[in-house]
Amino acid sequence: MQLRTPHKTYCGPRLRHRRSSRTCVRSGSSSVQSGFLTTVLLGVLSHRLERVLRAVVLWGVLLCLGRPAWAEHLPQNVSGEAVFRGSYWRDRNTRVINPTVDIRQQTASGFAVTGSYGLDAITSASVAAGATSDEPFTELRHEVGFGTEIPLVGKSTVSAGYGYSSESDYFSHTASLRAKVSLFQENTILRVGGDYTHSSVGKRLGPTGYLNMGILHEGHAIAGWTQVLGRSLIASLTYELFVLSGYQNNPYRPVSVAGERREFENLPTSRIRHAFALSSHKLFGLPGALIPFVVLRPALRVFTDSWGVSSVSPEVALHLPIGPFELRGLLGYFRQWEASFYRSNCGEQPRVFPGSPCYAERGVEFGQTTDAMGRTSPFLAYTSDPKLGSYSTLTTELQIKWRMTVFSRLGPVGEHLSRSVIELSGGLWFAQDAVGNQFGIPFVANEEVGVAGCAAFCGAGFAHLGLYVPL
Repeated sequence: MQLRTPHKTYCGPRLRHRRSSRTCVRSGSSSVQSGFLTTVLLGVLSHRLERVLRAVVLWGVLLCLGRPAWAEHLPQNVSGEAVFRGSYWRDRNTRVINPTVDIRQQTASGFAVTGSYGLDAITSASVAAGATSDEPFTELRHEVGFGTEIPLVGKSTVSAGYGYSSESDYFSHTASLRAKVSLFQENTILRVGGDYTHSSVGKRLGPTGYLNMGILHEGHAIAGWTQVLGRSLIASLTYELFVLSGYQNNPYRPVSVAGERREFENLPTSRIRHAFALSSHKLFGLPGALIPFVVLRPALRVFTDSWGVSSVSPEVALHLPIGPFELRGLLGYFRQWEASFYRSNCGEQPRVFPGSPCYAERGVEFGQTTDAMGRTSPFLAYTSDPKLGSYSTLTTELQIKWRMTVFSRLGPVGEHLSRSVIELSGGLWFAQDAVGNQFGIPFVANEEVGVAGCAAFCGAGFAHLGLYVPL
């Protein structure tokens, strides 16, 4: 089991406390979806499909808004492998370089252990991202994880893992437990599991000062069903529940409320999120030997939560094997509707882009709060995060994967090397409304830009390089 701590994805409300602005790139994955994509692999190859589908990685959609609670990657080498990855993200405010190393070793009995290390080098230079001045700063985040998988009857397994990540103002511990049940000769795969994350949120006060802002508890439960529907069709269905309790503000980014500058937002301390995903893989056989088949993967994710945020995200991917190579193309669309307490009603103001969070009056009443004396009063919520507003994004990605089978005739060393895989991918992320304004790079010349730098055709770029080496 490959465990990633929850804020591995550079995007979404899960990261509002962070100084750096992050849209979305899932390091360690070859698929990046606009807004809030992350991936969980719920794939299973039945015996009758194994010879045809062995080159296909079954991609399901993990239904979270802004973070992967876990990610299970189908290994290129089941007995064991080391995976070296490097990911790069560049938007208007932020550059992220993310090298990772993942190791998995499995015994003949099926018992497996995993270990991982990741480094995020995040460079940002924007007041809008939470910096105190437009001077570049680089922030490092270290992440380690380990896990184990125990075989049960047949192909069923149970797995557990632990992950820890640290940086200058955020520290997380995550524990995870998963079970996979294989039925009907692997034609049906059921998965259930859960995670618990304990995070300490802080605020830097200069090079040496530090202020503890609060604790965030997060529980996550997941249930998945993957079914072989025919000799060339597989479908997956996933449901996820997220329960967050604790500090969820961004302590760096100010917000305007009733004409006054508030130093940071005031968000509810509890949040419940529901997510549903449906995907399928359809194989179309071809007569040629060079290109034996094409796989089409449509997917859909639907999300809603107790803050009033809802979203829908369709996606389609195409997998095309050509000899030892495999080409993959992806097109994803994301549409979100704003939180019930999100406002942008300050009218036209200098240095405020239309649609950006701004409150003409006091915050929006959202539930109740209780003071130290036990007295209740309306809770006034307000946010500085445009990713809690309404917006849409579009993601395109192209990947090429090379299975190094050409070395198979070069003796034992060549045979070992022939099981290695190199993959390279890159893509563009386009955003509209206030999110595009804050994060996007202008893609047209002589644009009448907003204060943050982009007003019309805005986007960002990402790239990924991976090497799979058998152990």
